[in-house]
Amino acid sequence: MKKILSALAILSMFAVSCSTKFKVGAEYKDVTVVYGLLSVSDTAHYIKITKGYYDENLNNLELAKNPDSIYFNGLQVKIEVLNNGTVIQTIPLDLVDLIKEGYPKDPGTFSNAANYAYKFKKTLDPSKSYRLLITNLSSGKLIQGETTVIDNSVAKFKFIKPNDNAEELTFSDPINPYVFSWRGPSNAAFYDVVIRFKYQEVNLSTLDTAYIEKDIPVVKNIASIVGDQKTSLSNVAFFKQLNSSISEAPLNIKRYIDTPDLYILAGGQDLKTYIDVNTAQGGITYDQIKPNYTNLSGENVFGILSTRGQISLPNIRFSPATLDSIMTGSYNLKLRFVGISNK
Repeated sequence: MKKILSALAILSMFAVSCSTKFKVGAEYKDVTVVYGLLSVSDTAHYIKITKGYYDENLNNLELAKNPDSIYFNGLQVKIEVLNNGTVIQTIPLDLVDLIKEGYPKDPGTFSNAANYAYKFKKTLDPSKSYRLLITNLSSGKLIQGETTVIDNSVAKFKFIKPNDNAEELTFSDPINPYVFSWRGPSNAAFYDVVIRFKYQEVNLSTLDTAYIEKDIPVVKNIASIVGDQKTSLSNVAFFKQLNSSISEAPLNIKRYIDTPDLYILAGGQDLKTYIDVNTAQGGITYDQIKPNYTNLSGENVFGILSTRGQISLPNIRFSPATLDSIMTGSYNLKLRFVGISNK
């Protein structure tokens, strides 16, 4: 584990004659940022590797639009499969453009002309661990990290309530919250409960119809405990999450509710620590620069290599009372849900 704390130094000088010219940027460092989450559910696995940059003279927002500013040339990336600490297989990773892989990059400050990552295809084994090795062939710099993977098998990870998709999700009772429970794998450190909310949207002006899905994280960052996991969701919390996740509809739009999917997402301990450290605030130091966490070793490296897993119940229905509350409740009136989808 590595914690890197940035410090801000303020220089005050009083003199009859002094220079007001000084560098606002630090000397250049070869900074590497790595992000990878391995899941046994995936048939292809991607490791995102980018570089930090700064230029004292040029517009750094313009530099961000150039792929050469944020991606390395000449990296060797590989995964070692470990069985009780012994390397039993080495897998070279291929450089790919995620746009061509079907993962377009959202518009923004950074270049979206290309979205590079390193890819390998392998069925992962929860009884093994996986070591990432990144070598910069120009500088010789070596970065490495290691993780286990979460076991998604039914024996290790399964729903208890709801126990199947015949059970209805009920968020209409103002007194009794809906209770989710499940059995999770031993190396999962935290869970999120996510509802994939689906709806049909009709434009009354053009008669165009769109079918839309929104993943709504209704309960987040539930710490793992020994034994069966459990969490609850009140009707008010559900409707507030729905309202904040879906934009207000103009008067020429009508929406129709479709059958949702339910997911329990699991994350490894290093991922939990990464999230906790990067979202921590409050206390006497709340306004100071926060520490960064990484489980990768090497010079000037940031990021995370960890694991994730999930189980799902597709097409689990809302109760009739919940559907009515989505359409007529005070929290969601501006979303303009008027009926049930015919899809």
